[in-house]
Amino acid sequence: MKSDYDSPRTVRNVRRLAAAVCAVIGLGLVWAMGVKVLQVSEVRAVAATRENLLASLSNLAAERVAQGLPADASWLRRNPFELLRWVNSDYCGELLERQPPQAGCWHYLPARGWLLHRSRFADEQAELAAELQVFQLQAVPKPLLGSTESKEALISLELNPVPAAEVTALADTYQ
Repeated sequence: MKSDYDSPRTVRNVRRLAAAVCAVIGLGLVWAMGVKVLQVSEVRAVAATRENLLASLSNLAAERVAQGLPADASWLRRNPFELLRWVNSDYCGELLERQPPQAGCWHYLPARGWLLHRSRFADEQAELAAELQVFQLQAVPKPLLGSTESKEALISLELNPVPAAEVTALADTYQ
């Protein structure tokens, strides 16, 4: 038996096997890190799009106020991408109530007035609710009681997350 381990061929085969195992482990680590990088970059892209939408809507509302034309509450029920007249490259349009969202896309739900994004790089075991980020336009500030200004006028807008319970209920309609 000792002669089998002393042969150069056996040593060469063991070295090749060790190199192959190390290569498989290395490829697995590179793949896992790549997936994590894609997930983080997608989260950052969604946050950047949300911030750009919010800043653009605030600027549009400020321009209207400066012109003496306050923004009206109908903006809260309109598609923010259409309101701003710019379309993001990952905006895939409006969804009907039971139409499932595409992965990696922004969508607008006109029935609820929600803007949503479905993650492209979510964990495979994650539920649909974990893949969805849902936002709703809200007026800032809310109209004061007894105000002489129109209740339809608003100064600025916020793009706030929809509560998790409502997102879960929305995800359940798609399953």
